[in-house]
Amino acid sequence: MDPAAMLLLAAGGAAIGAVGGLLGIGGGVIAVPLLLEVLAARGLPPDAATPIAIGTAQAVILLSSVSAALAHHRRGSVDAGLLRAWLPAVALGGLAGLALSPLLPVTLSLASFALVSLALAISLLRPAAAATGTEIPRGPLPPAAIGLLSSALGVGAGTLSGPVLGMLGVPLTRAIGAGAVFNLAVATPAAIGFGAMGMVDIPATLLLALPAMATAPGFAKLAARLPVGRLRLAFALCLLAIAARVGMRLLG
Repeated sequence: MDPAAMLLLAAGGAAIGAVGGLLGIGGGVIAVPLLLEVLAARGLPPDAATPIAIGTAQAVILLSSVSAALAHHRRGSVDAGLLRAWLPAVALGGLAGLALSPLLPVTLSLASFALVSLALAISLLRPAAAATGTEIPRGPLPPAAIGLLSSALGVGAGTLSGPVLGMLGVPLTRAIGAGAVFNLAVATPAAIGFGAMGMVDIPATLLLALPAMATAPGFAKLAARLPVGRLRLAFALCLLAIAARVGMRLLG
């Protein structure tokens, strides 16, 4: 791997740790596009690069989410009741997505990834509701769908659960803490499965995960103090750029 690619991945890893700490996001939306760029520079065609990018992203999410989840737990922002209600369905959906992923055509995977990034950006650009309720959303469909899409597309489960829980009236701090744990529930079997298939690039995983693990705890502490509106805007713009880049890759 050339020095420029190593520097790009290390910077991306630091960004993954930042968004994981601040917003409970697993970082797949950052890792997958970066990995596609690095693998394309190595000469891998999209059919070969996409499953490796998704598998490596799941390994990165697993490692980086450990430090983020622990940091949110120390801050008291992990809601045990919400985890009991949603975690089983998220995990089962993740297993279904893991079985589905090898069957998806590469173009469909990339198109779905771009659409998910775009939808998340739009949800973040909308004014955030001042949710203060304590009710826990019920029903298996939303968490199972989150787990399935996260596992199949290499997106951290917290990336999807945060906006969904927000729309269901869950306060941001509770959604962020739960998302960090959902990341672990989905990424653990996904990383093992992709690794067993030889679809995890170990050097790239370390270059992304180590900076992420180092930066996540500090940004988790900042999450309670930084203005949420600006964070949402910055991440929405990042998602829009990612969706556009993946879309351009699809168009050729």
